[in-house]
Amino acid sequence: MAEAFVENFDGSLAAAFSALVKATKAAGRLPNDIAFHRTLDESIDKRLSRTSDRMLRMGNALWMQSRPDSSSIGIDSIDDVAVEHDGRWQTGPRFRPVIDAVDTLLEKIDIGLDEVLKTSAHKLRTAATAQMGKQSAPVVTTIKSGNNLDYTLMHAQNIPRPQLAFKDTVDNSPNTPFVWKIRNKVHARVPLDYGLPSAKVADSPLGHHLHSLGIARPGSTPPSGATTPRGAKRAVDMSNVFDAMSAAETGSLASLPHPYEYEISHYETPEWMLAQSEPQKPVDWDNTPFQYVDTPEQLHAMMEHLHTAREVAIDLEHHDYRSYQGFTCLIQISTRSTDFVVDALALRAELNVLNEVTADPNVIKVFHGAESDIVWLQRDFGVYVVGLFDTYHASKVLNMQHHSLAHLLLTYSAFHADKKYQLADWRIRPIPQEMLAYARADTHFLLYVFDRMRTELLDRGQRLKGVDMTDPDGEHFGMLAGIDLVESATQPLNVVVHRSQQTALKKHVKEGYDAEHGMGTGGWAKLAKKWRHPFTPTQLSVFRALHEWRDSCAREEDESVRYVLPNHMLFNISDTMPEDTAGLFRVCHRTPPPVRLYALDIVRLIGRARTRAEARMDEFREMVRDVESEGGEPVHVRFDEEVDIVDVPDVLTSELIKSVDNIVAPTSSLFGTRVTANAESQAAVRAREIRANLVLTVAVPIRVETKPTEPEFTPIPAKPPTVPKSMMVLSESHAPSVPLPAHKPRKSSDVLDLSKIVLSEVETSDAPEPTKKSRKRTRVAKPETTPNVEAFEYDGMERDAIGESTIDVNQPKKVRHKKQKKSFDPYKTSDSKFDKRPTRSRVNTKSGNRTVSYKK
Repeated sequence: MAEAFVENFDGSLAAAFSALVKATKAAGRLPNDIAFHRTLDESIDKRLSRTSDRMLRMGNALWMQSRPDSSSIGIDSIDDVAVEHDGRWQTGPRFRPVIDAVDTLLEKIDIGLDEVLKTSAHKLRTAATAQMGKQSAPVVTTIKSGNNLDYTLMHAQNIPRPQLAFKDTVDNSPNTPFVWKIRNKVHARVPLDYGLPSAKVADSPLGHHLHSLGIARPGSTPPSGATTPRGAKRAVDMSNVFDAMSAAETGSLASLPHPYEYEISHYETPEWMLAQSEPQKPVDWDNTPFQYVDTPEQLHAMMEHLHTAREVAIDLEHHDYRSYQGFTCLIQISTRSTDFVVDALALRAELNVLNEVTADPNVIKVFHGAESDIVWLQRDFGVYVVGLFDTYHASKVLNMQHHSLAHLLLTYSAFHADKKYQLADWRIRPIPQEMLAYARADTHFLLYVFDRMRTELLDRGQRLKGVDMTDPDGEHFGMLAGIDLVESATQPLNVVVHRSQQTALKKHVKEGYDAEHGMGTGGWAKLAKKWRHPFTPTQLSVFRALHEWRDSCAREEDESVRYVLPNHMLFNISDTMPEDTAGLFRVCHRTPPPVRLYALDIVRLIGRARTRAEARMDEFREMVRDVESEGGEPVHVRFDEEVDIVDVPDVLTSELIKSVDNIVAPTSSLFGTRVTANAESQAAVRAREIRANLVLTVAVPIRVETKPTEPEFTPIPAKPPTVPKSMMVLSESHAPSVPLPAHKPRKSSDVLDLSKIVLSEVETSDAPEPTKKSRKRTRVAKPETTPNVEAFEYDGMERDAIGESTIDVNQPKKVRHKKQKKSFDPYKTSDSKFDKRPTRSRVNTKSGNRTVSYKK
């Protein structure tokens, strides 16, 4: 039936729509009092019952189709969906699940039809549907950023997925290792199987994985490690290459070694590169030949040209939004005379021939920031780089202010790189001219930048030879980074070459998924730590379940996790935990297609995660209740008076330790101490017994008494301090601890709070002078007479109380004492030259001091 539907798609679609319309019209013509008519005619009742049972079975079949994990029938009767009450129909208990199931089925049908109509295999394209799967014209969108830079996003609709046409199957599984794509190792100094273990993996998971990819299972022994001359080709049978990946544990797989590790580690810098030479300026942009390579014939012609070059510049353009691992879309290659842009999507299976140039140690490959490019070349084409020079490492050694390619192009070539196409979709075909120019500019000037940086490295090495670069007061400090002492003129250049070799040794390793602990680059633990989002235990359980579903869905559909479910939607769903698809769609603004397709599965996943989290919380609460019921109320032993120290025998004096002394190891002056197997086993037994009987004894006091510390005063061997005859004027934060004069009646406000007095700051007439010297100068007034001044009311000073005080304006001239500490003198009288009421007073909220202002 399905084949007939596909072969006559238009006719089958029209017949299905016609049947749906007839059923809808027939249902609409049924009378409202159908129950009354069923009582009048028995045949009508039987026919309606059979039709109802058939519809119920069809509904349950659709229910099971949308809920494959459901073990029970979704609908038992009409009352589960709709209930009649007082002549009106109301929703039943399973109305919402039925609606969700119908929505999910319709979404799957819609997406399935789109996929079928976009595929030419079934010849379903008609005149009406031909434009449906055609790629639209590129659209340019400008994005404003906070750093005053504008990013141009060039995208298009209905872009065909290139990975569907790849000859090599994309493998996103988390439990299988990455398999080499290289088959012939060119420019080999050791064979391709050099360094591989000799264990057989024919029946291991790796062997089955290789067999599923069309690679012969390993069975023969690896060849000898004889080297081959440089530049020679050596074809190795893949059965020898994968003759083993060891496994320390069952099911664990190790990654394959780097096939060019020996060649890169033993790389020797060419002599011409270590000699000074004049930088060669690039050919003018308009006069430089440019070729777009997208056919095998053009690729062959490009390789013939590259064989004549001594250095080449390489860059890549990558896409990873509509793919889980991503794939390379363009490869830009420039020589001194020609620029090439290679269509890596059209020539993906043929680009392994680039190893003839990239693996040649006599040809310098110039990259900028090659860490990602090295991995992408291995993963997509099996291409490896020997003789890498990374201008990023050169900018680091030269200690430049910025290290981006745009900064290098502007510094050395005076070329302003337009980076507005960084967010362009490089899957678009044909590629617009603006994007081609952007890609070409990345390598057109890179060889000239290489010449300038190489010359500068050699020049600084020559000038700074023998100079200690770690001296911060030196004249040349900061001219070279990462070098302590310049020992030779070529040392800075050799440092860059060494760092570039470490970059070339990087290898592609597939990323797994740790659902339990969330470790790894794409783990849920790292994402939660980065966002610092607060979660309850139930929300965290939902977050982990959704994160795992997102990763598995992205691997299966070969989509990025950002496309399947963006991070902000992931956190929103984890917070709200919707219970139906309608709530899920409300949380996800502009719902992604995978979420809409699997909406019902996501809702059920959320429900199961909530149930598990609540069950774990119930178990934890029950465990706490059991502990509390057994031990009673928790008591802090520090404050418990009835807790006694338990006398525990010391383990070190037990018989177990004494028995260890009987284990004697033979000793000689020539061979030292030799422990026999018998002595070692006896010691192990004794150690286990000691560990099992070890008791940690902690002395716990019965009662801990704490007493407040009292200030200590140094007794003065002199007469008791005398009470001043006059009133003392103090600030609000330094109140005196002396009684008022006898001739002045004491007010209630004059009673001072002794607890607020700072004893260390109260000075008496006979107190000794401070012994600590200070550079600050203090002015001390020596009044002849002391006027009668009222003490301040510290609870609330009134302006009238201040005005009644008498101030003597005939004060003697102040004397300077250089060696006396400058401090506030609470016994000093006011020497203000104004005998007026204060205009205002302010209180410092931090110190509590009050400031009084006077006007002339």
